[in-house]
Amino acid sequence: PASAGGTGPPVVTLVGRSKDKENQDLQGEYHRISVPVLFHGRPAYRKPGARTVIRYWPPADRWLIDRAGLQETDSCSAYAEQGGSLHPAQEDLVWRVWETAEGQHVPDPQLIATSAPLTVQVVGRTHGEENADLNGEYRLVGLRQGKVAYCKVGQPSHAIRYWPAGDRWLMDLSGLRHVNICNAFAEAHGAAHPAVPGLSWRVWDAALGRHVADAHLAAVAAPAVVEVRGRDGPRENISMNGAYHLFGLHSGRPAYMKADGTGHAIRYWPKEDRWLIDFEGFREVDVCNAYTEAQGLSEHPGDPSLEWNIWESSQGRHIADSSVKAFVAPHWVRISGRQPSKENAAIDGDYVLVGVVEGKAAYQKEHHKSHVIRYRRGEDRWIIDLERGFGGADVANAYADAKGAEHPGNTDLIWHIWEAA
Repeated sequence: PASAGGTGPPVVTLVGRSKDKENQDLQGEYHRISVPVLFHGRPAYRKPGARTVIRYWPPADRWLIDRAGLQETDSCSAYAEQGGSLHPAQEDLVWRVWETAEGQHVPDPQLIATSAPLTVQVVGRTHGEENADLNGEYRLVGLRQGKVAYCKVGQPSHAIRYWPAGDRWLMDLSGLRHVNICNAFAEAHGAAHPAVPGLSWRVWDAALGRHVADAHLAAVAAPAVVEVRGRDGPRENISMNGAYHLFGLHSGRPAYMKADGTGHAIRYWPKEDRWLIDFEGFREVDVCNAYTEAQGLSEHPGDPSLEWNIWESSQGRHIADSSVKAFVAPHWVRISGRQPSKENAAIDGDYVLVGVVEGKAAYQKEHHKSHVIRYRRGEDRWIIDLERGFGGADVANAYADAKGAEHPGNTDLIWHIWEAA
């Protein structure tokens, strides 16, 4: 049931549970459920690719994490006393997680629910310059000093942490320490996380013996790569297809460029609130090969709901092309685990991103063009088809109910394989 009440952030992230503890797989991003908008007067959240939800239970005034979805029961894998919060992204909530050995829910003070981004990209420090190692992707690890903290993916000794004594965000290549020594800092001014737009970073300069302002350095809540697909020949501008890598900031927003040397870029144009694809790179003009209206909502261009308008010389203007999508998805996915002796063992293998089918990423084996993974909108399923390729209907060798998963590489998906016997 839904009733009038408040709304919450679009995404809630659970982090901090030790990986060797029961129910550690509850961690991850949960997206706000649109139908129903509210459940018992509060927003509800689902983990993409899974049935697991965060929901409100009014008889006990609790937030519950429930693997069985939106149901009318107090059964759950974890809960927190809600304390008047209108949504679960409150970092001071104490979560109690079920532990079979104890036969009860046990408090886990390390587990938090937050609206801070799961990953943060640090960009802008010139390669070869002192402290260029600050650049990279950082992943949320929990709370430190009362605010969220991040460690670099693949190099956890590099961290971003909060220092309350000076109300600063620190970038520290020596890890999560309890000192005010750092390689870079920004005055927080109350910012809830280090990727809040507008922070100004100062970087340590050994020659000067002090931190020096670097206008190019930024921490942003944006994907490292945005894929553009769907522009087909013989129409103009098909070279817009491809992977665009985060380059830095342009006009205060994340800017992307292809890594193939073409100089093709995606940049923000604030005068018209648009994202532009520009084959000439980062310029201060509104001339472009394609554009989409940012609608005041898009913090980065990798949003598949945006409609792109592509320049066509024969028309002398940009023409809408609903087939073109900019989205965030892995460049390839691997299917593994089907026993060789079982039927449809051929589904195993690597599939490469090749286009868009029904508005979502589509994948194909490099040496078996009929082996594909595609989205089926009518059933909200990801389908593996070894016979009909992208032209098939709902018949498939394997499928997984999408449940909000934007690509088939989501490890929470449960695959169902066809067996004739």
